[in-house]
Amino acid sequence: MRRWIWGGIILFFVLFSLVPMFYELGRARDLRPERYFELVHNFYTDYNFYLSRIRQGREGASVVREKYTSEPHEGSYIQVMYLLMGKVSAWVSVPWPNSGDTYHTARIVLSFTLLALISYAARVYFKQFLWQIIAFLLALTSASWPIAVHLSSGEWRFGGYMPWWTIMDSLQRITFVPHMLAGQALMVFLILAMTSRETMRRPGNWIFLGFLALLLGVIFPPGLLFVGAVAGVNLCIGGFRDVWGIGIIGIISAPSLLYLSLALRVYPWKRLTDYAVLHPQPFDLKEYLLAVGAIGVLGALGAVWVLWKKEKHLYPLVAWAIAWISCIVIFKYVPGESPLRFTEMLPHVPLAFLGAYFLSHLSNVWKKIPIALAALLIIMGIGQMHSYWLWAKDFLDQKIVASYPLVPTGSYVMYPLKDFVETMIWIQDNTTRDTVILSETTAGNYLPVYSGNTVYVGHAGTVATEQKEAIVKNFFSGNMEMTAAKEFLETNNLHYILFGPQEGEDGGIQDLSTVYPFLTAVYSQGLFRVYHW
Repeated sequence: MRRWIWGGIILFFVLFSLVPMFYELGRARDLRPERYFELVHNFYTDYNFYLSRIRQGREGASVVREKYTSEPHEGSYIQVMYLLMGKVSAWVSVPWPNSGDTYHTARIVLSFTLLALISYAARVYFKQFLWQIIAFLLALTSASWPIAVHLSSGEWRFGGYMPWWTIMDSLQRITFVPHMLAGQALMVFLILAMTSRETMRRPGNWIFLGFLALLLGVIFPPGLLFVGAVAGVNLCIGGFRDVWGIGIIGIISAPSLLYLSLALRVYPWKRLTDYAVLHPQPFDLKEYLLAVGAIGVLGALGAVWVLWKKEKHLYPLVAWAIAWISCIVIFKYVPGESPLRFTEMLPHVPLAFLGAYFLSHLSNVWKKIPIALAALLIIMGIGQMHSYWLWAKDFLDQKIVASYPLVPTGSYVMYPLKDFVETMIWIQDNTTRDTVILSETTAGNYLPVYSGNTVYVGHAGTVATEQKEAIVKNFFSGNMEMTAAKEFLETNNLHYILFGPQEGEDGGIQDLSTVYPFLTAVYSQGLFRVYHW
């Protein structure tokens, strides 16, 4: 019976998290006739980035190449999980136009996996079924301190702090980005196993856990750093000690971080750290703590109670919470890695569990009051989830009917034009995959997915993005002299050019061959052309 209850709760929350996706699919028929439906997740630039890796896997690649930069380079195993997803997609014969289904299927499967592991953790740390359920629900529903928002329609909704950081959305984080879900699931498993006396007493388990940690380092490197931090804090506060076992796990998993460190010294992979330095993400610790919400206060009370009562079986949860806040504070001063990365370490899980433990002890004195308080927090959390869904619905309703701009740029989110997609399919069918395409940034972001080509610029992963964007704008504005334009195209092996509304807006040009007569239009569809020289 209890197994069915756990299964029902997990199924409910996964489906609840997918409601925006189901709603968007249901409204696909309402899309403007000139637009092409695509089920973008999170934000189109990063979504296409991941799909470009999946496509490479479908096409048989054994290492990842950066399709968003034109410089010759060696492949790497960074983001190789998406490459392997593509191989699985090809193996089960998912048609190419449905490659996005591979991404979304992975989200769903991995969300079930993660929630199942969190539910298992609740059963490890709590003996009573009631408090297992309460701890689990507190973890799933925990959200920002609510901000009441009164809309012009007269409707009231919940808002929250840091709404721009998706991981703070308690509804979306359940079925978030595949590699993060996989990394978080491995983190939960490793933390449970590495702090278990029964598991760690068998040296053979050290080898198995070492290879899981190695896998975590490949899939989600910050997660491996964090698991190491949790293990270290757990030792320091007097938790279960098995230095030899943890040392062996560390030795086996270390090559993943060493490989990443070496890879990030070489372009184009070094661009990942360059971008973090050039464009640091904003982070305000006070705002973040407000975004953590009531569970932060409750979890802190629980941590103090655990340490005071010396409940050593709960020390891993305290270590998890201490490691989380410590990494955020430390990496606030480390260049190249944003502290925001460590907001992704599932802090709501240990905080919720510690909070539930604290309330369970209060219930021995105050009877049903702590249970009522927990129920109130869970109900409020579900209410905030519902508000997050309503905000998402508003966004999708506007996206469905939006007609401007013709091509999305920057923070604009649009469905692509059908002519745009057909143009990219023509490029796929009439060029080889090693042909580099010149376009503005939006087409550059889509081309590695829809045509499989490398582009000159199209994502933050492009080497020297800032300089290249300026060069591209100068070219499409028609300001380059003929000799300089030819030299630019020849030097960068750019023999095909996609020209559409975004490219035309740079200089108000309608036909690029009138400015650069050496270009020949080889394809035309609506507002889009492809030039060759």
